[in-house]
Amino acid sequence: MYNKIFKEAPLLLPKPILISKLEALPKWKLIDNELVREHKFRDFEETWSVLTKVAMRSHLWGHHPTITTTYNKVQFRLTTHDVSGVSNIDLKLASKIEKYLTTKV
Repeated sequence: MYNKIFKEAPLLLPKPILISKLEALPKWKLIDNELVREHKFRDFEETWSVLTKVAMRSHLWGHHPTITTTYNKVQFRLTTHDVSGVSNIDLKLASKIEKYLTTKV
C-alpha cells in the first residue's frame, strides 16, 4: 500500500537498522516480525480519544495497524504485508502513535 500523503512505497528495514532505530522508541518491541506496543490509559474516554487519532492518521497514510483494545488497555501491532516485515512506514507510524500516547489529552 502506498502512503497517501507522500506516495511513499514501503521499504523493508534490515534487522540491525531496525534495532538501532528502535532505541528512540524504547517502549516498542520487535516480536514475530512486528512492532508491538502496549499501553494502559486512565479511562475509556482517553483510550478512544487516542485511538481516534491513530485511526485517522493510519487511514490518511494508507497503513493500518492491528489494534486490540479492552476498556483502557490497548495493544498496537505494526507490520507491512507488502514487504513481509517491518518497514520504514511502520517505524514512522510507531513514532506518531508514541507522540499521541505521550501527549496529554
